[in-house]
Amino acid sequence: MHTKQAAKILVVDDNETNIEIITHILLNQGYEVAVAYDGEYALELAEALDFDLILLDILLPGISGLDVAKRLLTTDRSKNTPILFLSALNETSDIVKGLETGAVDYITKPFQETEILARIRTHIKIKTLEKERIDLLQAIQKDLELAKANQENLVTFQFPPSPLYQIYTSYKPMDLVGGDLITYDLLPSGDLDILFGDVTGHGIAAAMISLMAIITFKTMDKSFLSPSESLYWIHSTLTPLISTHFISAIYIRYKAEENLLSYSMAGHHSMFLIRDQKITKLGTKGFCLMMFPDQLNAENEDLFLSSGDRLFLFSDGMFEVPNDNEEYLGDQKFSEIIESRIHLSGREFLDSVQEEVLDYSGGKVADDMTMLLLEIK
Repeated sequence: MHTKQAAKILVVDDNETNIEIITHILLNQGYEVAVAYDGEYALELAEALDFDLILLDILLPGISGLDVAKRLLTTDRSKNTPILFLSALNETSDIVKGLETGAVDYITKPFQETEILARIRTHIKIKTLEKERIDLLQAIQKDLELAKANQENLVTFQFPPSPLYQIYTSYKPMDLVGGDLITYDLLPSGDLDILFGDVTGHGIAAAMISLMAIITFKTMDKSFLSPSESLYWIHSTLTPLISTHFISAIYIRYKAEENLLSYSMAGHHSMFLIRDQKITKLGTKGFCLMMFPDQLNAENEDLFLSSGDRLFLFSDGMFEVPNDNEEYLGDQKFSEIIESRIHLSGREFLDSVQEEVLDYSGGKVADDMTMLLLEIK
């Protein structure tokens, strides 16, 4: 059984009577007390020990209480320790000077036991709550970093080399972890399957659902399933498990030896086919994954690709982008950005598009920004 540790309080005052009165009050309440009669020794104690609260007289021999407070609040060990000034001075200007240094409160002499204890309890409670808040934020940060590490292990942005095609990707998450996903599987037949998707929402919840979709994709047997049937499989697997989010997705299968592209969509906007410096929008009907348990309505489309063709997939974070005036870029202006960079290819194309979108938003990432470019050699 763990017992609650007594709070440690440092009392700094050059008056022995004051020290005796305050120490007696605090010890009777179970606090641990350390005493300093001047500022120099107070600073030495604060450097060596951790205190939960410091009672500090303003008028001290040598270093003044105000200067002691300033130095305490600039050191790592004591910068978050609440300081309560003790003073016989009743002038507002002296109290204001004390509080301006960063002290949290003051107590005037002669001391009233009930007042001292009430203020001490209040500020120790505040410090405890603040520490709990900081600990919680640090725990959340660790969870985010763990989720990011897991996501990086499963979200693939490096594709297998091939003499027949080249794939480039770009990914800039809104948060430490994102909800967009890109993953692939090279089937025994040599076909390349790619799942490109966007989970609603942001943060850890969206990232974990993204990982669940990736794991489902990676572990399912796709050999005898078409792209639309593969989307149905993911949908039916995840729907019983997830009720708070859904995924807009594109599933493509590229038979490189035949130059045949098969694809299906689940509530995702069109992808672009760039051929002979012209853009054709490609898309199929279908609801988002997990949006309606009994409905998906995914369809299959086939298309033969030619040497020099490029297939461009992108998330809505590329065009649902506000500027400083809250005016959104929109899909039309985004299409114009693509048209103005249609002469670029590969990494240069993706980097230029992202740079232009971020320039429009003033560098702010309003949603996960994800792109994939498949170039046929």
